[in-house]
Amino acid sequence: MASSRAADEGTLLKAILQESATEVMVFDADTLRIVQANPAAAKNLQHQPRALKKLTPLDFLPPEDRPAFHALLTLLRHGKKRRTALSVHCRRRDGTLYPVEVRMLYSADHEKPVFIWIANDVSQREATRQALAHSVSDLHAIVAHIPGMAFQIQRRHDAHPSLRYVSEQSAQLLGIKASALLGKPERFYKLILEEDRPGYLARLEHADGGHMTFNWEGRIRMKAWKDVKWVAIRVSQRQDENGTIWDGIMLNMTHSKEAEAELLRSRAQLSALAAHVESVKEQERLHLAREVHDDLGGNLTTIKIGLSWLMRHLPPEQPLLIERTAYLDNVVDQTFEAAHRIASNLRPAALDFGIVPAIAWQLQRFTRNTDIPHEFSASEDTIPLGPDAEIAAFRIVQEALTNVARHARASRVKLRLVREPDSLRITLTDNGRGLQPAPENGHGFGILGMIERAAALGGALTVQPARRQGTQVSLRIPLAAPLPDPAE
Repeated sequence: MASSRAADEGTLLKAILQESATEVMVFDADTLRIVQANPAAAKNLQHQPRALKKLTPLDFLPPEDRPAFHALLTLLRHGKKRRTALSVHCRRRDGTLYPVEVRMLYSADHEKPVFIWIANDVSQREATRQALAHSVSDLHAIVAHIPGMAFQIQRRHDAHPSLRYVSEQSAQLLGIKASALLGKPERFYKLILEEDRPGYLARLEHADGGHMTFNWEGRIRMKAWKDVKWVAIRVSQRQDENGTIWDGIMLNMTHSKEAEAELLRSRAQLSALAAHVESVKEQERLHLAREVHDDLGGNLTTIKIGLSWLMRHLPPEQPLLIERTAYLDNVVDQTFEAAHRIASNLRPAALDFGIVPAIAWQLQRFTRNTDIPHEFSASEDTIPLGPDAEIAAFRIVQEALTNVARHARASRVKLRLVREPDSLRITLTDNGRGLQPAPENGHGFGILGMIERAAALGGALTVQPARRQGTQVSLRIPLAAPLPDPAE
């Protein structure tokens, strides 16, 4: 009965070895020749089971692994260890190598002592490890070339967030080594300028409320370098099995901010220059208008009086002289009209009565010249504007009406003046064909000039499609004096 049980156990063990994916080999302790090998070993080594019995482990171990293998056998033979393990490579029949983790046992219970080789092919695990190592190496290489500091924050379930990773660029950006920042993350907060801290904390609270992104720009003070830097933080959130992870990058925005500030200064200077040029032009126009009105008008009046006296004193028997004098008198009248028109174009006299009468006069002139009817409304008869603002508003409306006449193909225009608490809003709407495709460089010079005029006064001008049809030009400029508070 005992022999039957032993036979059954032997059969079971043999079946297990036959089906196992683990390599199992038994080899003679003296000759190292393989005595038995299961199919998994034969498959991995690409040998038939019978062929394996002609080999020893030294036949498929590469030279660099043999010393460690011999040392292991010596320990087992002398009883210093009953079992041990090592990691080696095995050479297949085709010459390729694959990694294995081997557990070696020494057994002297048989007629001849044997070594038992139990090995697992770890090729997939090794490939995964190498791929992970390559990925980490690639990631570090990418991070090293980012013009900023990469970092990662993790919050495990029901725990406080912790700084898990900081790239080495922290030393260059913040003057703090990555290891030091990992140890004391609060050191970054201490770098933030006092006036920028509330915005930073508000953003943090916003992100902690479940929002997927965190964006902040602010200034930090580098005491060691006696410098202030602009930095931008961009963070995205994701979830994994351990909790929430924030992946972020911190960039040095100092040069960008300085360039932006310089651009704003340049624009302000350009706007001031444009305003100065317009002011000089208006002064010159006013001067020319007065010259035309006073000097040319005065001279024409003298000529007119002289011709009238001459007409009265010419003898009736001189019809040719009378006709010639009448012709010259007519030329003087035409010159009077031309001088008046030129003076009005240079400086409309209606501006002397305020912006509302001036624009009303301009609309009447527009309708008279184009046969396009207009509708005009003003919230008040008198709206206080400074001289420069009055001229600018008048010229902007003049340019807008010129654009309607040239391009809109409109059949009517509507203009509204509305006094708001601290500004004047002018809205001109036509029912024409609407905005046409802009040139590649944006608005035309006419619209750009209107925008610059408005900006020079601290106002704004927009050009957009009208609600139903046509184009709407909206101008807002500050008043010379705000409306009084009704409560006062």
